[in-house]
Amino acid sequence: MGRKSGTELAARDAVYVYGDRANRGDTPSVMTHFYVFDTRQGSAPIATHAEAVDWILGRTHRTPALRRRLQRVPWDLGYPYWVEAAVDPDHHIDFRRIGHTTRPHLHRLFASLAEQPLDFGRPLWKLHVLSDVRGVGDLPDHATVVVLRVHHSIADGRGAVQIARALFDDPAAEPSQGGTLVPVPGPVAAVRKLPGDYVRYAGAVRRWMRGRRSLRALVASGEIAQPGTPRPRTRFNVVDDSTRLFGRVRFELRDVRALGHATGTTVNDVILAVVSDAVGTYLAERGETPAASLAAHVPISVGARSGLVAENKISDLHVDLHTHRTDPLTRLHLIHESVAREKGRVWRPEWIAVESSLDAVPSLCMRYSLWRAVRKAVVSTCGRAGATNTGLSNVPRGSAEALRFGDSPAVGGFSVPCLNRLVGLMHSVVTLGDALDLTFSTKQAVMPDPEAYEHLLEGAFDRLWSAVPATASAF
Repeated sequence: MGRKSGTELAARDAVYVYGDRANRGDTPSVMTHFYVFDTRQGSAPIATHAEAVDWILGRTHRTPALRRRLQRVPWDLGYPYWVEAAVDPDHHIDFRRIGHTTRPHLHRLFASLAEQPLDFGRPLWKLHVLSDVRGVGDLPDHATVVVLRVHHSIADGRGAVQIARALFDDPAAEPSQGGTLVPVPGPVAAVRKLPGDYVRYAGAVRRWMRGRRSLRALVASGEIAQPGTPRPRTRFNVVDDSTRLFGRVRFELRDVRALGHATGTTVNDVILAVVSDAVGTYLAERGETPAASLAAHVPISVGARSGLVAENKISDLHVDLHTHRTDPLTRLHLIHESVAREKGRVWRPEWIAVESSLDAVPSLCMRYSLWRAVRKAVVSTCGRAGATNTGLSNVPRGSAEALRFGDSPAVGGFSVPCLNRLVGLMHSVVTLGDALDLTFSTKQAVMPDPEAYEHLLEGAFDRLWSAVPATASAF
């Protein structure tokens, strides 16, 4: 029997695989995306497991990533390879009828689904169909909610959106087709490849050192801010394994855009300001106002960089939330400036040179580095957290018009952000059609009342809108 052929996993995609292996027992690196379909607007909604299987399997030919599994190289001498694999519908597609329920009960189900690991011996995805959802005020009656879970090694947020759009019948969807197929190396070939891997790594280390020196000079000259400034520790930055919880608020996208237009800011700036207000208020109401401003981790797409072949084309911004500011508009404009500074940093050629060194790290070094990092990731007792206290991702999903499940049209979408034992509050923004859903994941021990935080988010948006002068908002 000949050797299998496959596509080698890129180093920055392998981070999520090796990270999960090093951190067994914690929440896996799996994106959990929800799509809401209104069955009342069609005549033949998908109503059984068999119908769901027929629909999904009839469209996986458009999504090669869903028909591959990882095959390890002997002794992890090289990164794993994606190889063709069969889809087991009984394993990959779950169907359940929900019936009449409550919003808190459904949210607990959403949070629990996001914690479930995936089987690394199979294609790294799973789809849950929750049918006949009734009694939840912010969902259509008799709604079908489809939950697509995709491991982060397969795609970043934008890539996962294209996979979903292909499954939900958008003819314009463009899911990744993967790289060039090559023979998966056996033990001898893997050993022979090692010298070349480490020569490339040595060159990358030299470029990394030059880039770091250049960055230090830029910081000293004041051209860029020093990233990674330690932040005050809050209740959201303690080691905790308590039950995960979920919350969700919805805004009209046109309202958020109008607020950004009136203030010269962006949709993301507005939502960061809303989160800043809500987090600060939540802590203040419990007598826990931090001594200094908090910060948020914000992923940003860097897909325009030439030569980046990984599926995960993202970098990280560390955005000052200016939680110590009380005036909503002042806070918004300061956040806008902080985001602009951080974008300027990650697009500097010096920073790109530093970050690009990740792409040349050999498999064994990556595995050991992540194992070591996980074991050192213990929250300090000195009252300081890391560089950020929370996070916010923003993944536009485009128009809802082309999306359907059976003959039921899509009317909404949202995500459950990933948490881990060191982070107690994460946020996600999803825009689909005319709606913007702001969701968050948290933990029972640090935020037992997610409904209260939902109200704070809604109130923060109202306060920000009320602070805009009438002459600026009347257009």
